[in-house]
Amino acid sequence: MQTPIHAEEAVLGGILLCNDNYHDAARWLTADHFTSMTRKRVWGALRDRILCGELADTITIAESLPNDADEVFALVEACVTARTVDTYIRIVHNNWRLREAARIGASLIANSREGGDGVNEAIGALLRLNATVTEHEFTGQQAMRMAFDQARAAHENGGKLPGITTGLNKLDAILGGFHDSDLTIIGGRPAMGKTAFLLGLAEAAAQSGVPVGLISAEQPAIQIGVRRISLSSGVGAARIRSGQFEDEDWGKLVSGMTKSKDAPVWIYDRSAVTLDELISVARKWKHTNGIRALFVDYAQRITVPGTDRITEVATVARGLKNLARDLNIPVVALAQVVKGVDTREDKRPNAGDLANSDELTREADQILMLYRDEVYNADTRDKGTVEVLIEKNRHGPIGFENFAFLPETMKFADLTPEPEF
Repeated sequence: MQTPIHAEEAVLGGILLCNDNYHDAARWLTADHFTSMTRKRVWGALRDRILCGELADTITIAESLPNDADEVFALVEACVTARTVDTYIRIVHNNWRLREAARIGASLIANSREGGDGVNEAIGALLRLNATVTEHEFTGQQAMRMAFDQARAAHENGGKLPGITTGLNKLDAILGGFHDSDLTIIGGRPAMGKTAFLLGLAEAAAQSGVPVGLISAEQPAIQIGVRRISLSSGVGAARIRSGQFEDEDWGKLVSGMTKSKDAPVWIYDRSAVTLDELISVARKWKHTNGIRALFVDYAQRITVPGTDRITEVATVARGLKNLARDLNIPVVALAQVVKGVDTREDKRPNAGDLANSDELTREADQILMLYRDEVYNADTRDKGTVEVLIEKNRHGPIGFENFAFLPETMKFADLTPEPEF
């Protein structure tokens, strides 16, 4: 078996032989994964040139690091062939994990001896050992190069949806789907269908093959199960709960169960869940189930013991955004809207109406508000429709779109275009 030093040399040598190997290695390694300062410097020099689209070989790197030139030339000799670099990457990453696990364990023991707790921090640190790596320091030129490469990849992908689908075509067109590391806040007054909307988004993602986690501080798992069956079968949720459905509905229920039962969904349904608890569950799901999106019902039900209400919601907002970045997944959370909206002539909520905290507005990458006119006006001409107001969108335009709302199954759908005559 390769020693740690030899594997590190082989990774760097393989990148010198073929710069494309850097992109595979960068998913798992940073300079911190190497055990000598020289190899750390070589990694940094390779990164800087490759991300700027420049050639990184023994000559150019030796010129960049004249004091390390002898080791740079020796690195190529340590890699027999560039085609086996992925094997060496795994060795280097695994050795780093073992070193870090030992350090975390030693820190926990020392903390315990001093009377501290530190267990949750240690658990979080251990779970993060399995995360892919994210570099944090770049030049402006490197950032532009990465953006250009992303645009080229998107073009070569035929303009397909870059993020995770919402299940609503018009909303996908505006948001581009849900994006990794983004926090999306969805607000609305009671009876607007917030929970139904969130469950529909989660179900659409799961049906597309994306593993999702659902933190439900509002409804128990059995109620979520009823709604999922209703969405997939078309049989009304109230009729499923009461058992008052027709014989032909059994076939629909069985078909709906067959369609949805294997969708990758994990549910945590504890009321008044703490922020630390939520983060712990999400990290576990990411590690064990590979979730790629997290849905939360809802932000103001997440607690932070020992804080006042405004500080609590602000802490939750920052915690959810940090979680999205740490796990590199979209986090989509419902939020309450202040009662004052009901006293206005125009009762459509805006981003400033989020209850208890401006921090939700600041931390969110997207803010969506739901408005159903029929909740306030029984004789409205817009029955069966919901306005989704895009109040904030870091990836594109703001505005609004109308969608259909089917109350029996609590399903949201794209509106059918009016027929042309």
